[in-house]
Amino acid sequence: MNDPPPRRPAPRDDVDHALADVMKAIGAAARTLALQSAASMAGHGDLGRLAACLDAMPPDRLAEVAAAARLLSTEAEQALARRP
Repeated sequence: MNDPPPRRPAPRDDVDHALADVMKAIGAAARTLALQSAASMAGHGDLGRLAACLDAMPPDRLAEVAAAARLLSTEAEQALARRP
């Protein structure tokens, strides 16, 4: 017997997949911008705005920011230690 030809995805399937990819990219950009914003506020000593920014973050994003800050701190200290 002959198998039926493979089903081509409907155009809507392609659009749904593309939209999911766009949403993932927007999420990644939002996380990056949140981290950059928090780092900028911390660097400028704007503790009031920094606290408000951190308080507005969901717990998972706040955990990402904390982990990134620890890594940045460690790496910066090591870079300073390598300087004469």
